[in-house]
Amino acid sequence: MAFTVEEDYQGKGLAGRLIGHLIGIARQLGIARFEADVLSGNTAMLAVFARSALPMHQRREGGVVHITLALADAL
Repeated sequence: MAFTVEEDYQGKGLAGRLIGHLIGIARQLGIARFEADVLSGNTAMLAVFARSALPMHQRREGGVVHITLALADAL
């Protein structure tokens, strides 16, 4: 899955709310983790994941940050 937030709506918490909603659905379905690839320059999106308060692992590879959010550990 991939999504973008149109520039006029960035910085208003929309991405965080979308991710929060997806986390709720994933937990209901028994999904244990989310994985995401974020461009390293996209500091706003990296901050959204950091604010999720979920156990998170980051691995940088080139210009991409691979993120794993552990959903099951936070149930």
